[in-house]
Amino acid sequence: MTITVITGTSSGIGKATALQLASRGHKVYATMQTLSLRHDLVAEASARNVSLELLPLDVDAEESVQAAVHEVLRREGRIDFCINNAGIASMGTIERSDSDSMHQMFETNFFGALRVTRAVLPSMRQQRSGTIVNISSAAAHVALPSFGIYSATKSALESVSEALASEVYPFGIRVVLIEPGFVVTPILRRGLENFQLDPGSPYFDCERHTYAIFAQGEQTGSDPSVVAQAIEAALNDPAKRLRYRVTPDAEVLITGRRRMPDEDWVAMGRHSSDEDYFGEFAVRFPVTG
Repeated sequence: MTITVITGTSSGIGKATALQLASRGHKVYATMQTLSLRHDLVAEASARNVSLELLPLDVDAEESVQAAVHEVLRREGRIDFCINNAGIASMGTIERSDSDSMHQMFETNFFGALRVTRAVLPSMRQQRSGTIVNISSAAAHVALPSFGIYSATKSALESVSEALASEVYPFGIRVVLIEPGFVVTPILRRGLENFQLDPGSPYFDCERHTYAIFAQGEQTGSDPSVVAQAIEAALNDPAKRLRYRVTPDAEVLITGRRRMPDEDWVAMGRHSSDEDYFGEFAVRFPVTG
């Protein structure tokens, strides 16, 4: 039986992935910061007649990570798949972002994934097999104003994943990056709720534009189950690619940004009116189909 560890499973992509893989025969260790957050996952697993193993795992705490990984290895003797999903997000321009919030995003999104990865690697090397999946984002490639810190955490995660993939290749270990666009999750909702638009801000124009993009993303974004299915497909992909773009808008955003000279992307900050900004945005990032 395939032994799979997933972080951040209390909601969103993590919960959907735990249910998806458990329904496909994986023995899933669904972990979360505290088991008091388990109720929605447990209820849905019961409704689907799916079995899960639950463990507390706080990716921000080394002792918690080590304890959870040790417990899985004690019970199972191996870990086949490790899916680093736990993450947080907040919005704000660079100057106006709260220092604690910036540090916390890196702590969870970047260092948290590293803690879990480093904890599972020794056993994967010993068994000479295993797959580490890091949940990245289209934001790693498209750094919108007022979302730069989150984008930076995902860009850092992508760079580390690319280096790690080469480092562990001789041991039969694979690294996978999943790059979704907008997914309707509690993280997206909280990000919008916590971002207070201030007409007195010197950055009000770009803050307003990015807020509108995310508000639209909440309306039209993909369900977490779409990402869960893509993760399962990536795990079974014989091509064993490193990166997988997930959701149609991720393809539009990443492709559109790569087509733009850096100077053109930067110059979009000149627009003060919504009409001008979104007029150019529609041209640069055309939605097809």
